[in-house]
Amino acid sequence: MLSSLILLALLANEPAPLKPPLGTRLAEVTLLDPATGKGTSLVAAAGDKPQAVVLFFFDTSCPVCQNYLVGMQKMATEGGTSGVRLVGVNPRQTDTAENIIRHAKTMGLTFPVLQDVGGKLATRLGVDRLPCAMVLDEGFLVRYRGRVDDQHTPGISRGKPTTHELKDALAAVLAKEPVPLTWTATAGCLLTPPSLEGKGKGPITWANRVSLLMQQKCQECHRPGESGPFPLLQHADAEAWSSMIREVVDNRRMPPWHAESPLGHFANDRRLTDNERKDLLAWLDDGCPRGNPSEDPVPRKFIAGWRIGEPDRIISMNKPVKVPAQFGYGLMGMPYQYVQAGEPFAEDTWVTAVEAKPDQRAQIHHIIAYIVPQGQKFPQGARGGSGDSFGGAMLTAYVPGDEPVIYPAGMAKKIPQGARLLFQMHYTPNGRAVTDLSCVGIKTTKTPPRHEVRTRAIPNQRLKIPAGDSNHEVRSGSAFKQDAVILSYSPHMHLRGKDFEFFRRDPSGKLESVVKVPKYDFNWQESYHLKQPLRVPAGTRIECIAHFDNSKGNPFNPDPTKEVRWGDMTWEEMMIGFLDYYYDSP
Repeated sequence: MLSSLILLALLANEPAPLKPPLGTRLAEVTLLDPATGKGTSLVAAAGDKPQAVVLFFFDTSCPVCQNYLVGMQKMATEGGTSGVRLVGVNPRQTDTAENIIRHAKTMGLTFPVLQDVGGKLATRLGVDRLPCAMVLDEGFLVRYRGRVDDQHTPGISRGKPTTHELKDALAAVLAKEPVPLTWTATAGCLLTPPSLEGKGKGPITWANRVSLLMQQKCQECHRPGESGPFPLLQHADAEAWSSMIREVVDNRRMPPWHAESPLGHFANDRRLTDNERKDLLAWLDDGCPRGNPSEDPVPRKFIAGWRIGEPDRIISMNKPVKVPAQFGYGLMGMPYQYVQAGEPFAEDTWVTAVEAKPDQRAQIHHIIAYIVPQGQKFPQGARGGSGDSFGGAMLTAYVPGDEPVIYPAGMAKKIPQGARLLFQMHYTPNGRAVTDLSCVGIKTTKTPPRHEVRTRAIPNQRLKIPAGDSNHEVRSGSAFKQDAVILSYSPHMHLRGKDFEFFRRDPSGKLESVVKVPKYDFNWQESYHLKQPLRVPAGTRIECIAHFDNSKGNPFNPDPTKEVRWGDMTWEEMMIGFLDYYYDSP
């Protein structure tokens, strides 16, 4: 009995087994130097006698990786004096040596970046998402594995981190002390293990089914020069990103759509049908079989440069804006920049199609082009009458993933003689300093249309959101004094926005929900275009109800301890329901 107790006591004092890859020695690891095409050991890449090595796994596409690179470069620059060396490792199979070299130059990286061909080291060390950081001690033993901190995750970039796992682990290793937290989960872009690539033999293939789905639902954004972080034009693209695609399709983050409505109710609904979703997930689970190339659909053709076709007129910002690599407000970005564009219009101009074209797409959250009448200033000079509020001044907007405006035949928006355009630019620095010169393209008609399209804003500028309130309600409303036809709806809030719903109250007082956005997402400020425009008689009132989460439970919240009021800046708030409509008159 005594011997058993002694044995139990000894077992209780045994250290817990280390979670892989902790305790793994990497002194023998050799990776490819993309600049020379030759193998280079981690020891050689780290240089002479480092006291600690940070191994940083990242790629050239994942937005979370890009957001961390400025900080990692700073660590590499400052670490030399303390004996810290940083080595980058790129395990993404779609990143060629040329991609890696070009990306490092563009981002101003001075630390070595090695290529993990086939993702073998990442697989061995259990790296499932990028970015992933590891701290090695002077013997190249892994002492920490996990995230850098909690500042950047998919869709969320805080102004500053609230945790510092990598820095804490590095400080402990330099001090030759135990690392306080040795393993953390990473939040970023999934890697596709080599074992999942090209193994399937099921009936659903890229050629006979999936390629067409990608054309219809994904490629508008996921192609070179657009907002998607990686292309999905070829089978190899989808295969290499299959784990990430599966995750975002399964949890319905992609294709992005936030309105709660029957399929087909909105003309621009991007959602997959149940059968499309089922087939795509089955294909991904089957290893992404290629299929017979003879069954490939004709590739989708995209108009180079302009989705509305060649514009009749291109109006550019009158001065460029310098966007820094980093700004102190994270996802909130820089303060809005207001920049005049072009010269005053020499005559009344009827716009039949309009597209805002970002110059530096990766750094732009949104663009709004306003019409400012001659002799007036924005926002006081909103065209369109008091019923439209400042919506009467809006020409168009750009947000990632949204489509340009092409009005149906017989409809156009008016820019009056003498007016000029003013761009509201919301920049979100992503680690690379750029200079932006965005523009708007318009197609016009000399013939006045049958219907003049107008934009109405329905705001509540008196909102006051208490500190800590997780479900604060705000209402607004606007009545039509004439018969009208509503074409589209667009809710607008900032980082504390939680949900938004539009209602129609007819002249008899009957109330009906017309658009519901149960999970508002500041990253995706969509417009919802009705497939069948809605006719409303004079006396109809459009009412909006929104809820805001100003609590610490909202990861987007800049500061849950402060009361929040109306303001342009993203750390302030707005509550606006936008409508595009025309008056229903002969």
